[in-house]
Amino acid sequence: MLLSYKKIGFGLVRFSVALSLGNRKRLGLVLVASALLMTLAVVIGVGCGKGKDETSVFNDPSYADWKTYTLQNVKIYYPPDHVFESQFPEIATNYVTATTKICSLLGMDPPKDTIVIFYYTGYGQGRDMTGQEYPFVKDHVIYFWLPSFLGPTLVDWLLPYWEKREPAFPFLKHGIRSLFDFSGQNYHKTTTGYVDDSSLIPLAKLVGDTAVNSDTERLQSGEAASFVAYILAYYGAARLKTMWESDKPFDQMVEQLFYIPVDSLQTVWVDFARQNTPPDTAAAN
Repeated sequence: MLLSYKKIGFGLVRFSVALSLGNRKRLGLVLVASALLMTLAVVIGVGCGKGKDETSVFNDPSYADWKTYTLQNVKIYYPPDHVFESQFPEIATNYVTATTKICSLLGMDPPKDTIVIFYYTGYGQGRDMTGQEYPFVKDHVIYFWLPSFLGPTLVDWLLPYWEKREPAFPFLKHGIRSLFDFSGQNYHKTTTGYVDDSSLIPLAKLVGDTAVNSDTERLQSGEAASFVAYILAYYGAARLKTMWESDKPFDQMVEQLFYIPVDSLQTVWVDFARQNTPPDTAAAN
């Protein structure tokens, strides 16, 4: 899906994955392409590492004539005559605003390091010049192209500031990447749809599902996004980080942190998802 940056709105207008805080105040955690904000954050407490010098990429003569656009701590490299050249001020602003809002949501100051982005003209150029099928982060540099959503690679860039280790339960990482993918998809709605048609992957199975991949699917990772939103809403970012860092088996960790078994945690999560699924107005009409 091609995402028009002119239609991206950032701000706490609403979040399509609604948060329900202790006082039941609803916020949300989804990324819609129009008037919604979302991204990921990382908890300070880990030292900010210096990113690799991006000029090393220019050892490849293919990048010799690339231009740059810089705004605050966002630096975008792009080829001449890029179709979005006139929009890079807005795109860079989106990165700045998204990072600030996400970091606030997850309880950290935004990293001060420069967010370096190599912005290719599209899938063909991105694949041909990098050898990768999907946008990615390497050596703390974002390699991005459309049609893709900017959220997952921004999340990948931010995560090392939160926790350098990979999670014991990969679905948490894919849930965060999906939750903040800027696709406009309401993952609570899709999750309740899976419940209704009996295709929901149980939480106990989702934990070890090796097919979860937020680059290629939105079944497992969509469920994971809804689950992550639930944890953030009721327990906060610190609890999510504790889950990420845990070295205990998932069922033991859940009982230790939530005082309920995994199937009961699934029940309250699914209830939360249903409560935050907007009514189907089309069906009502």
